[in-house]
Amino acid sequence: MSKFVVGGQPFGLYAPPLPAEHQHLAALAALPLEMLVHGAYYAGHLGSAPAVTRWHAKKRRFVFGEFTLGRQHVRSVAYVAENGIGEGFVPLSRTEPRDSCRVSDYAFETGG
Repeated sequence: MSKFVVGGQPFGLYAPPLPAEHQHLAALAALPLEMLVHGAYYAGHLGSAPAVTRWHAKKRRFVFGEFTLGRQHVRSVAYVAENGIGEGFVPLSRTEPRDSCRVSDYAFETGG
């Protein structure tokens, strides 16, 4: 078996945040903020790892579920170009999420 599984879910590998010089390059490939639709799902990169998130226009954050330490948590991160340092999401395309990537409306409004 090549994957470590916790609670029926594959254990995610740690992906360090992109360095500042690479964030600028990632922002060039990202969808512009004006094209993002409130409540829509986007596929892209969170640091160097692929991710599917949901855009919250009022908070200007991407909301997503994360499975860590045996529990599901809701987190939010900024758009890569707005985040000066640290983690940022690079939206590359709009997508329809699978069940494992869906964020409930309650978690979407209250999470992060």
